Amino acid sequence: MADDLDLETLDENIEKENKVEKRIKDLSEKVRLTSEERDEQKRLLGERDTKIAELERENTFNSGFVDVLTNHPMAKDHKDDILAKVKGGYSIEDATYAVLGKAGKLGQPTPPKENPAGGSAVNPPAPGEKILKDMTRDEKRTKLIDLEARGDISIT
Repeated sequence: MADDLDLETLDENIEKENKVEKRIKDLSEKVRLTSEERDEQKRLLGERDTKIAELERENTFNSGFVDVLTNHPMAKDHKDDILAKVKGGYSIEDATYAVLGKAGKLGQPTPPKENPAGGSAVNPPAPGEKILKDMTRDEKRTKLIDLEARGDISIT
């Protein structure tokens, strides 16, 4: 009968050990899953922060690129290359100089602008006429009288 009791207690002890081992395995599995979830979350947050920083740099580039175009109109043909340099850490101005300099378009003069038609256009003096600063007082007076007679100016 003593052997029966010992076997029963032995079976109970083995069952308790199996429960404890199972509990330890379950807990270690939970720890592993939790750490994997934490690592995944860190990775996703890092990707999000990187994407946000890239979009901010691109936004800054787009707003500043307009100013660069006023000084360097040839830059519009190389916008993608300049953007790549800005994403690499260059300032917009430095990236523009680097790209345009490499392309050989940095020192070129800007294309001449066409003279827009309108009332604000400057009328150059006709050939053979003197400009105002070269005229004497009597010549200026004569010119004013002629302009008044033609109706170009009036005295009120």
